[in-house]
Amino acid sequence: MPTPPAPILPLLSATTHLFTPTSTPLPPTAYTTTLAVLVLLIGGFFLLRRIDVRLVLILCAFALFAAVGRIPDFFTKFAYEFTNPSFIVPICSAWGFASVLKLTECDSHLVHLLLRPLRHARWVLIPGGIAAGFFVNTIVVSQTGTASLIGPLLIPLLLAARVPPVTAGAVLLMGSSMGGELCNPAAVELNALAPLIHLSPQETVQKVLPANLLACAAATLVFWLFAALTRRPADADTIFPAVTMAAPTVTARDIAADAPFSAAAATPQENTVAPPPPPQRINLIKALVPVLPLALLFIYPHTTFTFPTTPAAAALRADTIAIGAAMLLGTVAAGLTSPRRFGHIFATFSDGAGRAFTHVITLIVAATSFADAIIATGLMQRLTNALSHAPAAMNVAAIAVTWVMATVTGTGLGTGPPIIRILIPVAQNIGLSPLRTGTLIAIAAQFGRTTSPVAPVVLLCAALAGAPPLEVLKRVFPPLLAGGIVLAIAAIFHWI
Repeated sequence: MPTPPAPILPLLSATTHLFTPTSTPLPPTAYTTTLAVLVLLIGGFFLLRRIDVRLVLILCAFALFAAVGRIPDFFTKFAYEFTNPSFIVPICSAWGFASVLKLTECDSHLVHLLLRPLRHARWVLIPGGIAAGFFVNTIVVSQTGTASLIGPLLIPLLLAARVPPVTAGAVLLMGSSMGGELCNPAAVELNALAPLIHLSPQETVQKVLPANLLACAAATLVFWLFAALTRRPADADTIFPAVTMAAPTVTARDIAADAPFSAAAATPQENTVAPPPPPQRINLIKALVPVLPLALLFIYPHTTFTFPTTPAAAALRADTIAIGAAMLLGTVAAGLTSPRRFGHIFATFSDGAGRAFTHVITLIVAATSFADAIIATGLMQRLTNALSHAPAAMNVAAIAVTWVMATVTGTGLGTGPPIIRILIPVAQNIGLSPLRTGTLIAIAAQFGRTTSPVAPVVLLCAALAGAPPLEVLKRVFPPLLAGGIVLAIAAIFHWI
């Protein structure tokens, strides 16, 4: 390569200085604080106008890094997160595995196995339906994917038992979106929290599980009581056109975690309540295959996995490899249950992983870049100073701020990770448990998305039940609020 002319050398030297990343946040000043708040307000305005979440977050991140003179750090962060194996391997492999389950119909057999007992115990249809959705969501980490899988079976079953359509849609929504994802080590929020508390994603699931079950159980109990107390015989006759037994036409974009779902994709075929689908002959082996990766992750120690020490593989962690290995083993097991489709499993796995990268990884890149930009402005130091004398307020703030943001954006993926990255250092600085704070944020992100009128899973569940989305939200908001209050009280008194 020829040497640049002498007059250009000083300019190149200055440019190199500008593009040298630094990780030291600026001290908080009135200028940086005001600028950060202004960018947040502008970003919030565009989010309310339904501009793509990823575009808003990435532009806000660039603006904040530019304002503090750290544009190189923005590009460095963007490039690092775009190739971060701690996110890409678990999430893409989990989505690939879910696609193979659909190809081999293992997921369908699991759903039939979960719902079959409910046919003979109608008094537990509501909590049982929520529990079934919750369990499926632990395997299929997409909420709309979970709803589209279990909805065509659960909704007719509920309607045949004369459960009002609005309540049926709310049951599906609660089960599909309330928090089952947080039981899977591939969950986005857990992968953001795990490195900050120096645990593996599997260990983080175990730590978060008691609080998650407490909040979800409280919400389910309140919902069940409300449904029993407010049910009127006339409700069963006042229904909107319900989706028939056939699953709605949902595209790959529709079932993505943050893609808008169009109610037109689930156009009802008739105005009568569809009878519950006939029982399917369940293949127990197929029904158990979806659980195999989770069982491997919690039974087989991830420390057994070793990984290369070359510079290119330095970012890999043993727990990351363990998650990818478990999903691949599950993929092969699912393929073996359907020998005629075995030749297509890797292509299907790759397609699912590609959808995860398109719709989930890009959102994480934007969200984490935005979080680091907020930290770079020094705004977190001001927040630390403000909360240093009121640590109990931190628990409430972690839930309230996350819930509101998830409700506004309609996504937990774009809300949980950045707020975790922002508030965990604040919690550590004021002497609070980072695990507890991260747990509150992760659960609040799930609850906030479930109460969002623009969340794809809300629109899908309402369409499947033939009920207005806002009416469905009216049924789920009070129970979830009760669950959030129970969670906050448990955190304040250190019960979790």
